[in-house]
Amino acid sequence: MGHPRTGHLSEQFSWPVPLLGITRLPGTSGLEAPRDVNPPEVRERHVGDPAFWRYDPTRGPEAQYRMKRRVLSFGVPATHSSITPLAGFGDSVSISDYDAFILDPHALGAQQWPRALFERRQRELRDLVSIKDGVVICFLRADRQIVAVQLGGMSCYALLDQTLSQPVSLIRNTVREGEGSQWRLVSNAKGAMGGYFRVLQNNVRFEAFLETQANAVETMNGIVFAKNSVGYPVAVEFVAGTGRLCFIPPPHGVPGDRVGAAIARIVDAHFGGPAEIEIPAWAIDVTVPGAGANDGRIAELEKKMEEIKAEVSTLEEQRADLTNYRRLLYGYGKTVLEPVVRQALRLLGFEVPEPEQYTGEWDVELKDPINKTAIGEVEGSDGPIDVEKFRQLLNYFQSEVLEGRIHKAILIGNGHRSKELEAAERRTQFTEHVLRGAKQFGFCLLPTADLFKAVCSVLESSQDEALKAEIRKSILSTDGVWAFAREPSQARAQQG
Repeated sequence: MGHPRTGHLSEQFSWPVPLLGITRLPGTSGLEAPRDVNPPEVRERHVGDPAFWRYDPTRGPEAQYRMKRRVLSFGVPATHSSITPLAGFGDSVSISDYDAFILDPHALGAQQWPRALFERRQRELRDLVSIKDGVVICFLRADRQIVAVQLGGMSCYALLDQTLSQPVSLIRNTVREGEGSQWRLVSNAKGAMGGYFRVLQNNVRFEAFLETQANAVETMNGIVFAKNSVGYPVAVEFVAGTGRLCFIPPPHGVPGDRVGAAIARIVDAHFGGPAEIEIPAWAIDVTVPGAGANDGRIAELEKKMEEIKAEVSTLEEQRADLTNYRRLLYGYGKTVLEPVVRQALRLLGFEVPEPEQYTGEWDVELKDPINKTAIGEVEGSDGPIDVEKFRQLLNYFQSEVLEGRIHKAILIGNGHRSKELEAAERRTQFTEHVLRGAKQFGFCLLPTADLFKAVCSVLESSQDEALKAEIRKSILSTDGVWAFAREPSQARAQQG
């Protein structure tokens, strides 16, 4: 007898061939199969279900037919020979009639589900995991409220409450919205998810994470399979007996057949039993001739591999620092546009502290090596930069004047940020009100697209300190719109 969940009929029943009306096994020489030896309930249930049997010519005569795993999917665009889509949540088909269930919790939507239907689905999922030893695979997404009649509003993960109540409660209490592509597998994680990540690789993009540590998951018989760059889990699975509940990051930009193949890897790994077992203490000391012959070479290659990984990591960081400047062309807000503006101004040779290092409320503070200072506001917009941001900068400027501190004021704008660089709208970065105000008060209006041009010019001539000095001088002396020219002294204000 093999593992009770491998699905090979030789381990559960005898000679299923008569059920298909076959009296001679393919590939044998006249061997007759005994008839009608299967239990009556097996014959009654599966004699009319050809999908239940799958011919496997690689196995011995008595095991050439084996069960085909059946997977039900709701809201997940996955195609595979084993996957059947659940067209509607209210369909009569039972989830527990399958071996695995795939769920996108956001597919439950905002509809008010009948209480009887919702509780029925909860029971079916419970039975699938705890009685049938099946696996439930759920995309890890930000929590959303769903409504069941008479039960009221609840977490979209409430559907899984009866499968594994404590782990599901942990998910509901710690899941946080946050999208990203920087994740890493936990090296010593052993579970069913490995094949999913191998198939999808860089097409995995997490949309949520668990704001908790690995030990909180592990205390509930769980495994953290992948973490984001901060160290928070983005892929976890929990085991209950021989059932399993998996929370996985959704795929991004891949066709349905590849998603189906990745999902099938999880299902196959689950029903195939553990991929590894822990080596007993007594077996560690058992020697195998020649096993240590390449230990020295392995150690040498591992060292080289770590050096290569470190170098790749450094080069990737350098590349990211450079490509980050592209945000000057489309970014907005305190977390995207403002940091890269400060980074760009530092590249030009300005001294630019972080906001928490100065007392003012303005977005940018900078100082030229000749001790001329400036304060600035940063704004990204789908239209031209309007007078509201200008007024805010004017208030800061006048408050500083009243305190006896004189600065150059710079309004840094990324107007029409969603438009292509050559779009006509891009030529109007600031409204007429802003142009007139800048002329009257002597403010510099700095388009981030021109700041990007200056950055690229400096990067191409990184040792040209004179170029940097000319750019700084030009910005600090401009009243009105600053435009970058290869020779910064040629940049002049565009009068409004």
